[in-house]
Amino acid sequence: MTDNHRTSNQSTDQQQALVSIYWDYQNIPTITIAKDLLLFGSGFGYVVNRKVYDNWKQRNQAAQVTLRSQNFECFHVSQNIKNAVDFHLSADCFSEASNSPYRHTFIIVSGDGYGEVLIDKLHDKGKKVIILARKGNDNHNLKKLADQFYLIDELPKSIETYKLAA
Repeated sequence: MTDNHRTSNQSTDQQQALVSIYWDYQNIPTITIAKDLLLFGSGFGYVVNRKVYDNWKQRNQAAQVTLRSQNFECFHVSQNIKNAVDFHLSADCFSEASNSPYRHTFIIVSGDGYGEVLIDKLHDKGKKVIILARKGNDNHNLKKLADQFYLIDELPKSIETYKLAA
């Protein structure tokens, strides 16, 4: 893929890829990964969006406070329809990809099968897709479709690998 927005006189910061994190907290309700997600994302570029989706009225409010303190945006999705969180996350993610002309990596924290359609749409827009899923809740097709795939349990190890490579 040709990266048309870069020129030789741009600064390193302008050449760095953008990164957006989209987290299905309903699927992976593990607050302890928040800091590691940010470190992981920064290994791929400049993290511009941090979005977390859940039915927050049914969750401990302490999780929201912790996430917001790390600049995550918490989106409340009521559960009126099945897979409501999946639909909202996908729509927001695709909307951002459609409006971003830059090199952009999308980190999707989930593992649900709905991600197959989202990955295809993001690839059609020329975006890189990284999936993070919980062991036992990972869709086999996501592993094949994503540019990179990691298990949440491997996240600390992956961060250490990037630190050593830097």
